Amino acid sequence: MLLSTPIYGCVAGQSVGIDYDADPMVVAPSDSTPVQVTVTDQRPFVESGDKPPYYVGKYRAGFGNPWDVTTEDRKPLADIMAADVSEELEALGFTLSEAGRGLAITINDWNFDGWQNGHLWYDIEIVLSDTDGAQLYSGNVKDDVGITGTLGGIKGGVERDIPIIYRDAIQKIVRKNSELITALSQ
Repeated sequence: MLLSTPIYGCVAGQSVGIDYDADPMVVAPSDSTPVQVTVTDQRPFVESGDKPPYYVGKYRAGFGNPWDVTTEDRKPLADIMAADVSEELEALGFTLSEAGRGLAITINDWNFDGWQNGHLWYDIEIVLSDTDGAQLYSGNVKDDVGITGTLGGIKGGVERDIPIIYRDAIQKIVRKNSELITALSQ
């Protein structure tokens, strides 16, 4: 007789690495005005104080009870994203400056939920304004991506897939966003 015993692991106090290394510059822009990057976290659960700014999603343990997952070192997601978008812009040949045009990025949503399998969804607003505040570009990057867990559950899938999903999101904001690149290059 074969007996099956479920194994329930503890998932408390988990973090996931969100790191981005920009690819080398593809095409240098013509003389373009420097850019100032700001990222604001307007996720409703962060603004209300229900979750901290370093919250990125939740694992579910054996009985489905949720455990918050944070960025490594509990650094706010907006700060990580600002640094990575800045790195991406510099890799593409753009100059950063506090006196330049404003690239305002708003995180409206960034969250994942997973048990054996899961998904991560995000909604990011992008606005480029000139030095006088006139809007030069406005767009939105959204996605909802499935994450397949590993034999041990969702944790392995999250650790494998979230860095890839995050990298793709950063590239969709800048590198893969031809309309923004055009506006930045003028």
